[in-house]
This record gives sequence, structure tokens and C-alpha cells, in this order.
Amino acid sequence: MTDTARPATGPDRRADLGRPFRWLWASAAASNAGDGITRTLLPLLVVAHHPHPAAVAGLTTVNMLPWLLFALPAGVLVDRLDRRRIVLASNAVRAAALLAAAVALADHRPLAVLYALAFVLGIAETLADTAAPAMLPRLVDERQLERANGRLSAAQIVLNEMVGPPVAGLLVAVTAVAAVATGGTMYALAALLMLGLAPLPRTARPDVPPGTRGGVLRDIREGLRFVLGHRTLRLTLAASTLYGLVFSATFSMLVLLSAHALGLDGTGYGLLLAAGSVGAVAGSWLAPRAVGRLTALRLARWSLAASGAAYVALGLLRQPALAALALAANGVFMMGWNIPVMSLRQRLTPEPLQGRVMSVSRLCSWGSMPVGATLGGLLAEALSVPAVFVVCGAVLVAGALLLLAPLRGDTAAAGPSPHSDLLDKG
Repeated sequence: MTDTARPATGPDRRADLGRPFRWLWASAAASNAGDGITRTLLPLLVVAHHPHPAAVAGLTTVNMLPWLLFALPAGVLVDRLDRRRIVLASNAVRAAALLAAAVALADHRPLAVLYALAFVLGIAETLADTAAPAMLPRLVDERQLERANGRLSAAQIVLNEMVGPPVAGLLVAVTAVAAVATGGTMYALAALLMLGLAPLPRTARPDVPPGTRGGVLRDIREGLRFVLGHRTLRLTLAASTLYGLVFSATFSMLVLLSAHALGLDGTGYGLLLAAGSVGAVAGSWLAPRAVGRLTALRLARWSLAASGAAYVALGLLRQPALAALALAANGVFMMGWNIPVMSLRQRLTPEPLQGRVMSVSRLCSWGSMPVGATLGGLLAEALSVPAVFVVCGAVLVAGALLLLAPLRGDTAAAGPSPHSDLLDKG
């Protein structure tokens, strides 16, 4: 018997992740570069031509709305259709939308066009970000899931958060049309790179009689029943939801903490964000190696608790250098939670349910963020901005220890991965 959270045998750190994974990674890197550019570009365009708080807030709402409306149906599509084609088509749609917007925005910046673009990009992101992780267990050996997820996370952080935003700022300074077109080019490249990944063999699904009513709702209920009926998945999902609330509550107040409590200007705030990103990149390298020494559940539990402690420290500190260290440490701990939990879900979920389990996870973690941001603002009004970090961090520590403590003794029979017979080494 072995802990459910630990692979049957330790991962070989020298093993090649394989050509199929390299194609997926290259495509994900290009799409993350596009994400980093467009997520910075669209708010800049709104502020430049429609400088009203409601207009800027509306853009964020429109962009996030697809996660609330389409996350669960997206999981059904990902489990019914070819996941490789979904990722390819989603990137192609994003490329076409941005290149069309570059033409539409050449002469003026109508708010309706920017909102429509944000909504289309959000729908495509919902599909791509559900299909890609659901595809991963078929591309790499089960023992290498942490390594593969770590490399994908590192690419996301570097290109989406560290490279994309400054590139977008530089391009906007030249011309907004060039910036929009560059984002579209990155998504087009991501789509082309997916062509290098050979089509995946179709998995067997229970036959559904033609004309069966309620098929999508039935599939959604099946996915929800699986997640809620599996104790490990259910409790880690609850912890992810709590983390989404805490992250959004604190991140929404970070700019105020930087200015008022730490006395930093805009450049200092940017350096704070960079410190968190550097820590997350380091964590994406450390987490897969830590799983070789700890079970994934133990690493995830203590990383989540340590992340809460880092938030508490951030609320108490008044020295910018120490605050930057706290944010960097939090980045490490965030990856110490995200990577093993993502790998755990992939490992425990049967192949026909991968998309729906990922969609439930994204719905809870992303869907909780608008709520968390609102709660952070209310808490700051009632207490203070630093108190948001102290209170939320303490809640996260307690939640991590209480929610995940019952999983300490979870066991399952050792055996091959449910995906091993589908592995495509290409």
C-alpha cells in the first residue's frame, strides 16, 4: 500500500519528458506570451480611451465571465472531443480575434470592440486551459507529472507575468495596432506548434444513444459526482477554493499596501511583483524535487500553510526588502501547492473525466476570485489594508491544516497509472 499522493515509484530526474511534451510546452509558451501581452494591453487601451473606473472594471468582468458561464460545459467538450484540436482551435480563434481587432482598432477604440475581444479571448482561454492539463497524463509518464507541470508553470510565470507585460508596454508606446497584432501572432504560433503534436488516440467512452436529452447536464453531473465523491479530490478542491479567495483578497490590496504601508512608488510596486514571480519560478523548479522526498499531499498541505504564514508576515512587515522576501517566499510556497495538487488530480482522475475534473477545479479557484477581491475591499474598509493580509493569511493557515489533515492517512493500492496504456511517446 502506498499514499495516494505519491507516485508508485520515484521520478527519474534525468528522464526525457518526450517529444510530445516538448510540442505541448512550446505551444503553451507561445500562448502564454500572447496572454501576457493581451492582459496588459487591453486595460491600457481602455484607460487611454475610456478613462472611467467602471469601464476598466467592466473589462475585467467581461474577460472573467466565461469562467463562470462556460467552465463546466468546456469540461464536457474537452472529454468528448479531441483535446489537441481544442487547444489548436482555441489558439487559432484567439489569433484571428486579435488580428481582426487590430484592423478594427486602427482608426478608433470603441469600447464595445474591446469588450467583445475580451469576451472571445476569455471563452477561448476557458477551453484551452481546460484541455491542455487534461491532455498531459497521456503525454508523459505518471511519475513525471510533477516535472511536466513544473516546466509548464515556469513558462507561464516567465512569459505571462514577467516578459509579456513590459513587451506590451513597449509596443503600445509605438502603436496599439502593433501590440494587438503581436499578441495575435503569438497565438497563431501556438496553434502552429500544436500541429507538431501527433493526434492522440481516442479513448473509449460509454455509448450514448443518439438524441439522448440532457447529455451535457448529465456529463456535468457525472464530473461533479466524481469530484465530490472522492475525498482527496473534494478536500483539495475546497482548499483550492479557499486559496483563490485569499489570493484575490490580498492581491487586490497589494498596491495599497505597497503605497501606504511600505511607502513605495510605482517602480517599487513593480519590483514587489517581480519578487513574487521570481519566487514562483524557483518554486516550479523546487516542487517536483520535493515530491521525491515527501508525499505530494504532505508537500501541498505544508506549502499552503506556509503561504498563509507569508501573507501574515507581509501584513506585519514595514520594510520593503523584507516584504519582497515574503512575497518571493510566497511564490515558492504557491508552486509547492499548485504543482503537486495539479499532478494529484491528473493522477487520480480516469482519462474520460479529465476535462470535467479540471473544469470543476478551475471554476472553483477562478470563480472564487471576484468574491475574494470584494471581501478584501470590505475587510480593508472595516479594519485596515495590512489587516487584510494578517486575517486572510491566518485563515489560510487554519484552513490548510484543517481541510487537508483528514488526508494524512489516505492510501490506495500501488499499481500502474490509469493512463499508462494510452501514453503516446511519439
